[in-house]
Amino acid sequence: MSKVDLGRTAGLVLGRGGLIAVIVATAIGLVWTLAIAALHVNISIGNHAAYDVLVASPLDVRPDLVADAEIQYATINFVPAIPDATAVLLESVGVGSRYAVGMLAGLMIIWLAVQLLRKRSFGIGTAVMLGVLAAGMLAVAIISPMLEAQAVALAVEAAGLPTEPSTPTFGESDETWVIPPTPHWQGFDFSLLALGVVTGFCSLLLRRASKLQDEAEGLI
Repeated sequence: MSKVDLGRTAGLVLGRGGLIAVIVATAIGLVWTLAIAALHVNISIGNHAAYDVLVASPLDVRPDLVADAEIQYATINFVPAIPDATAVLLESVGVGSRYAVGMLAGLMIIWLAVQLLRKRSFGIGTAVMLGVLAAGMLAVAIISPMLEAQAVALAVEAAGLPTEPSTPTFGESDETWVIPPTPHWQGFDFSLLALGVVTGFCSLLLRRASKLQDEAEGLI
């Protein structure tokens, strides 16, 4: 029994020229992504570290605001004079992992195109690669936001910024304070998480389909 699947049909539709174009375009995209990732990590994070943090201010500090609440909140861009090494490392790992999972998806595309060029069916090997991609997506969706939040908290602590209101002996405090983010499940990248779940299901289905096809061939 010959293997006839959607992979070969797609290969016939695209043709060798189309598949080669896909491989070349994806390879160029991988090189471009690697270059952008290096610039982002080395320059934007390593040499020009900056963090968005939430700041709380008593109303006495901002009399122009409507006095419906005792405290007003705003987001500012905090640039430390001397970046904390641990904070830079955590943010670099968090941001770099996002680029890494994108490059892994690009490698998966190249693998599929090569398989079509060789007129090979999508079997267990493809299912395993999809599973690895799904695991990477799930890990990055959970770990990367937590690392980035922890990096901001460490940067705020290293700079010595106040993280709670002061308690003066007389009168009320008129000083602002910073509210650094804390790693929490609500900060997960849910879009990437959902994509990882879908990719994982595709891996399981493809693996099951390959086994069923091999078993059917063995009966003939």
